[in-house]
Amino acid sequence: MTTLRFELTTSVPVGPHAAIDFLTDLTRHQGLHPYLVSADVVAEGTGPDGPWQEWRVVERPRLGPLRYTIRFPARVVRDGDTMTSSVRAAPGCTLRTVTRATPAGDGDGTSTLLTETTEVIAPWPVAGYMTRQARAAHERTFALLPGELGRLR
Repeated sequence: MTTLRFELTTSVPVGPHAAIDFLTDLTRHQGLHPYLVSADVVAEGTGPDGPWQEWRVVERPRLGPLRYTIRFPARVVRDGDTMTSSVRAAPGCTLRTVTRATPAGDGDGTSTLLTETTEVIAPWPVAGYMTRQARAAHERTFALLPGELGRLR
């Protein structure tokens, strides 16, 4: 197995709690995440790390000019102003993302710095491909997120 990581940051015009509220609702990622077709909650509860939801996700990523459909489970856990998601995108392929929201600017709660660290664990023949696909999708999401959250204020 190969483990690869990448980190993204963006500033958004809402407080940390509102930013994480938005991100934990995967249905709100439609139009931001380029591969997302649908996301449905299939279970939820509260554990030692905080409230969690299990999702059934459908995506249509690219392989060159071709698109293909994948369906996979995702688990999203919220711990205050931190969100952790675990995705089993394919057999033996796991993505774990931790997103932290910290107050930005003058700390008045009107802007937030989001820092997302993604770890891709996959067999070496597909690890690079999976990491490139995840990074491209998350970069697009992070690029559009400030505008989307700005409309919510």
